[in-house]
Amino acid sequence: MLRIAAGIVAAGVALSAFFIAPAGAQHAGESWRSLIPGLKSQLASTSDPEVALRLALVYAHEGSLIDWWHMLKQIDKMTGGEDHRRELSRHIMAAASGEVQRDPSNLLARYELAFASWFVEREHRTALEEFLEITRREPRNAMNHGYLGYIYADRQDAKNTIAQWEDSVKLDPGNSAIRYMLGTAYSRVGRTGEAAVQFALAYRDRTVYNYVTRGELP
Repeated sequence: MLRIAAGIVAAGVALSAFFIAPAGAQHAGESWRSLIPGLKSQLASTSDPEVALRLALVYAHEGSLIDWWHMLKQIDKMTGGEDHRRELSRHIMAAASGEVQRDPSNLLARYELAFASWFVEREHRTALEEFLEITRREPRNAMNHGYLGYIYADRQDAKNTIAQWEDSVKLDPGNSAIRYMLGTAYSRVGRTGEAAVQFALAYRDRTVYNYVTRGELP
């Protein structure tokens, strides 16, 4: 499965654009893939950006980042852009926060709260708190560590960024996007040899290579 750095970088902003209606709880250790057929069927009949966003979140959790990336582009077409994103993100935070209070083990609600708050809060405090809890509850999901690492990167916390991305590639050695980002993090702290290794491994994925060297998106 191809994975792209662009998808991770875009997610922190793009996933917070639209209100998400409450859905069934997803708990630690459960695959979210069972949600995909129903969401795709619902989206085909309604063309609802809320459904598209929920599907994007499922793809994000499962590491299907090319599907995620295309879903984000589809959402942009549905809505006509990013107007009123901050206001709508606050609605997401309120709804998802209520779901988390009702069921603290609902990881899908925590994803919603984390990504919405990522856009609203400059310091990403809520997003950090949520992904710390998500990774505590579901430590074997490489993508959780990937997103937590990106939050640390946004906060200029190199030590914790590297730690989370190292955990991510240990759990999923084939994750080329995280390998590329780990290489970037290494290079920024002067660990150039380790950076070169990660870049070489990441560039085996032609999607990552074409994005980094040519700016080509999938």
